[in-house]
Amino acid sequence: MLVRIFRSLGRAQDGATALAFGVTATVVIGFAGVAVEGGSWYVQRRSAQTAADTAAFAGAMAVSAQAAALGAARETSARNGFTDAIDDTLVTVNHPPISGAATGDMTAVEVVVRRQIPLQLAALFIQGATEVTARSVARAEILPGGAACVLTLGNGSPQQVSMSFGGNGLVSASSCSLVSNSSISQTGSSSVRAFTMRSVGSISVSSPENVVLDRPASAQQPATVDPFAAGTPGTGIPLPASTGTCNSTGQSVGSNANVALAPGRYCSSGNSPALDIKGTARLSPGVYYLQNGDLDIGAQANVTCPTCTPGNGVTFVFTGSSASIGGPQVNGGATVNLVGGTAGYTGVLMYQDPRISSAGSYTLNGGGNINTAGLFYFPKSNLTMNGNFGGSSTSCKAFTSASLTITGTADLYVDAQGCATLGVDPATQLPQIRIVRLSE
Repeated sequence: MLVRIFRSLGRAQDGATALAFGVTATVVIGFAGVAVEGGSWYVQRRSAQTAADTAAFAGAMAVSAQAAALGAARETSARNGFTDAIDDTLVTVNHPPISGAATGDMTAVEVVVRRQIPLQLAALFIQGATEVTARSVARAEILPGGAACVLTLGNGSPQQVSMSFGGNGLVSASSCSLVSNSSISQTGSSSVRAFTMRSVGSISVSSPENVVLDRPASAQQPATVDPFAAGTPGTGIPLPASTGTCNSTGQSVGSNANVALAPGRYCSSGNSPALDIKGTARLSPGVYYLQNGDLDIGAQANVTCPTCTPGNGVTFVFTGSSASIGGPQVNGGATVNLVGGTAGYTGVLMYQDPRISSAGSYTLNGGGNINTAGLFYFPKSNLTMNGNFGGSSTSCKAFTSASLTITGTADLYVDAQGCATLGVDPATQLPQIRIVRLSE
């Protein structure tokens, strides 16, 4: 009896379809889950790559501005939906990169974004969670020709015009660039020849035919770092002693005098210049500290440094109490032949202490007998140029100031070429235009 029952059950077909469906449904649903969730993984992977790319770009932009790459990269990643330590997300920022072609490159930032994605239907076949990973590397590359022969720092407002070319002035910067951390204006018959112009604010050109650039001008750009600012790694100039023992007080070289001057500290007497040259002054190489007063060079003055050589020149340092720091006043009829650069002030001809409490305004009048080589640093003061100040030679000549105005028939020739002979590396020690590119 039992044998017949079991044989009957073995021949029965009832429920076979349901049983087969029950067995295969799990497989079908599992594959559907993998397909559906796989699409979601792809979207997450694409989103993670976007977050990595933009974070690396932001990090490299921060590097170009000498800011913290880590914070900029993580903040940008978070804005793209991938916040470190949130939702099983890990954002790793490496400056410099620790893998790939840019390993050890201090101009590059590497970002790796990882996120654990919990499984749903795909858990039928895959245990645990899956991870999406994206990696990106961006570099802040120095633009060839991007050394700034003129950098105006402005007053913090992009709308301020801190670089102004007017009248019949000529600015020639064929091997370098003109950069403003605010705005630039060209008006009238003034002419500009440069590699490029770049600004944080706007660039206004009233006579396009008078502006010749190797690379198109670019406005609304990130600020350019001042490499001479105290504390700037590798290039910053330490702040000078603001006071000290005066070697001379109220030093004056009369119009008929012929005087040898030595490096030291020249102090102002009352409201008089710290150093007033109307006649012939023969300077020895070294640093001339001008405490609480100006350097006045008269129309008939003759200022030279007979023994100066590139790397062993003259530096005028304007310092003192913050309210009394002076600057240069140069008259156009003067004869000036000077090479800038001393120990601690590589390539620098004139340096103004940035602790000055209020912006000064100084006029550099040019003339056929004024020839200078070196760097001019007036980070909080306004410079006005008249005439051909500094000569038209191709020796190193660059200006950093709060603002620069070219008026009248001024001719300003600036150049990064020749700076190496003064010990200045244009690629690292002059203000630089950098562009950020994704490289990996």
